[in-house]
Amino acid sequence: MSGRIVGLPWDAIQKLQQKDTSARETIDTSKQGDYGADPIGDGTFRMVPSGDIVNLAERNRRLAK
Repeated sequence: MSGRIVGLPWDAIQKLQQKDTSARETIDTSKQGDYGADPIGDGTFRMVPSGDIVNLAERNRRLAK
């Protein structure tokens, strides 16, 4: 069966139903640097975990892997 439910493929949904914790990617928070960003609403973003306020170009640069 193909398709997606809430952005996840069906096999990932089945793994989550079986309590398989490997179904979702995890973020290594022990690494240095930012690993996420929250939109503020005026075109800027608050970086996680640093809290820096940056524009879209800087957000993309910091989150590039």
